[in-house]
Amino acid sequence: MIKKFSVGLIALIAVCGLGLFGFVKVNQSPPLFEPSVAGLYAEQSRKADLSSLVSLDTGKAIGFSDAYNTHAWLGIPYAAPPVNELRWKAPRPASAWQGTFEATNYGSQCVQFWGVLAGQDGERGDLLGQEDCLTLNVWAPKISNTGAPKKAVMVWIHGGGNDSGTAKLYQAHHLAGSKDVVVVTINYRLGFLGWFSHPAIRSTSNNLEDASGNYGTLDIISALKWVQRNITEFGGDPNNVTIFGESAGGRNVMSLLASPLAKGLFHRAIAQSGSLDTTYQVMAEDFDDQKQSQPIAGLKNSSNGLIALALGDQFINENQQQIRTRIDETSGAQLLQFMRAFDPKKLMQLASTNADSANGYIRVARIIRDGHVIPKRSLLELFESTANYNNVPLMLGTNRDEQKVFMARDPRYVDQKFGFLPRIKDAARYNRVSEYVSDNWKAGAVDEPAKRIHKSGAPVYAYRFDWDEEPVNFLADLKELLGASHGFEVSFVFGDFNGGIDLSFMLDKENAAGRRELSLTMMDYWAEFARTGNPSRGQSGSQTEWREWSAQGENLMLLDTTNDGGSRMQEIRTNVADIKARLQNEDVLASQLDRCEAYATLFLHGYQASDFWNADEYSRLGCDAYPVGDFREG
Repeated sequence: MIKKFSVGLIALIAVCGLGLFGFVKVNQSPPLFEPSVAGLYAEQSRKADLSSLVSLDTGKAIGFSDAYNTHAWLGIPYAAPPVNELRWKAPRPASAWQGTFEATNYGSQCVQFWGVLAGQDGERGDLLGQEDCLTLNVWAPKISNTGAPKKAVMVWIHGGGNDSGTAKLYQAHHLAGSKDVVVVTINYRLGFLGWFSHPAIRSTSNNLEDASGNYGTLDIISALKWVQRNITEFGGDPNNVTIFGESAGGRNVMSLLASPLAKGLFHRAIAQSGSLDTTYQVMAEDFDDQKQSQPIAGLKNSSNGLIALALGDQFINENQQQIRTRIDETSGAQLLQFMRAFDPKKLMQLASTNADSANGYIRVARIIRDGHVIPKRSLLELFESTANYNNVPLMLGTNRDEQKVFMARDPRYVDQKFGFLPRIKDAARYNRVSEYVSDNWKAGAVDEPAKRIHKSGAPVYAYRFDWDEEPVNFLADLKELLGASHGFEVSFVFGDFNGGIDLSFMLDKENAAGRRELSLTMMDYWAEFARTGNPSRGQSGSQTEWREWSAQGENLMLLDTTNDGGSRMQEIRTNVADIKARLQNEDVLASQLDRCEAYATLFLHGYQASDFWNADEYSRLGCDAYPVGDFREG
């Protein structure tokens, strides 16, 4: 029992990608128990079902019968393998195949460090996946009548910081079968293979997509184009497509709202615990020399930083200045030829000395403001007018205690008795830090964009996920330690607590009925939103009415079990201005260092966009003695 609890908690923390926030640092020492997922990702023996035969634009494919009266098709290529000369280029069309493609096994995950999100057994530091990873999976209700109306389509974009994760973790048979929708889950390029901006690429590219640096974003757009061409074969309606994703997947959803290239490819959007953050080109490309003195400066693993690492591995006798001179004096074509031939896994190992590689996290640029795929302006500015973005019905939400899962193994906040039993050192401090980051997450990902979108006249719906019925026993009080943490809602949305990520340590007989009730409620709302653009009373028509976000009165749906009041509309407003006011009068994080670190992390270096960073405010807070760059990781 003790080992099961420890393993589960460690696995969960690895899932959520520790290290997103500067003032919640990661414990680099290995835990007593490693996550044990033996057999969890083993390929099953799936028998092809002739009744699932479909004709795609690249050839015929056959899937298999799955639970909830669905068919499933796994590992379908939607674009050509982005290898060799296609590394750091926009995705090209997938090649047609001869015969029938047997879609009964998942495609490879994209290149990443091992973690529970990798969808494969492994150990800390292992490098997994392939560059040939641009595949997708489809679940659809079995069609008994060829004249049946086309079904709403839901395209899932996985999370993982945009440097880890895989579509194979998310089994959509319950959502598709019980809610009569077609669900597509996709892989896309991750890390520096997915987002890599450099003058050498721009100078040698023949089109703006290749030059953009936003290859992971373009992969997602390519998958949506595949849906437009092929989804009718699965009973889906190409004119009713919902994109939805969690964490980095939610961030990608928001970037697709802003991308002119995604216009018309989707018709509703759901961002779960997302972000409006995009990366300036200077951060994506420059060396990090100005990190201490400039709020916006190159990342440690910027494109030039990574090129220098690769060249330094080849020219081992040259110092850093000589390597930089070599970069400056080498043509763009030669640099790209060298980098396209360099083993990406070796480059990740070189870069891992600068990051928390054990949790599959390397800080690199993601979602770059190139001016073509992603606008130069901030997303928050774009949302002030429906003319500036892809205006579709939008659902935004966060979890009440987003930050706690990132703090649960931080030695500044939690002791590990006997190496594995978590004990919060100072509950007031623990909860206050969690409140600041979780509230700022809600403000940045829900309230601030919702205010602007609502004012522009577009429909937006908001929620907060409050489920916190984890076991409480002599081993740990998981309700306080984790609460309604980041990522917990995903299993509820898919109605799947058995497949994918193992969260069994959170599940017991006492919370089973409530979990099932809340999961069915959430699937009901999500499916109805996908069908109509309005969650309303759910697809069943039996839920509490979910109304649009409003400037006054009840503005969001609070999602919880009947034991905790049930799902209901409430007025819960979280504004950045209020968070800043609280910080001015903070009594728990009382030291000047604490308050300066909190301000820098919340409004400049954290997971949310930097729109609310203000250098004068930072100075008036008494932070001149603390260079803001000191608080940036990467």
